[in-house]
Amino acid sequence: MQHRSYPTRPGTPAPAVPPFALHLLHGVWVASCPDCGHELGRSRDQEAAERAGERRRCPICQPTHQHAQGVA
Repeated sequence: MQHRSYPTRPGTPAPAVPPFALHLLHGVWVASCPDCGHELGRSRDQEAAERAGERRRCPICQPTHQHAQGVA
């Protein structure tokens, strides 16, 4: 049995939406939601604030499925 390899189409790239906005306020880095401004994390270390912003979702703009249905 012969196998043929067919060219595949490349996947659709994800839209380039920043997961958080990063600000330096009085020596403290603050990661916040770029849409509503809700604070996602803060740290004196920029990389730590970036990690906090990447791993948290905005509870206002991107609620979990449970909260979107009104179930607590």
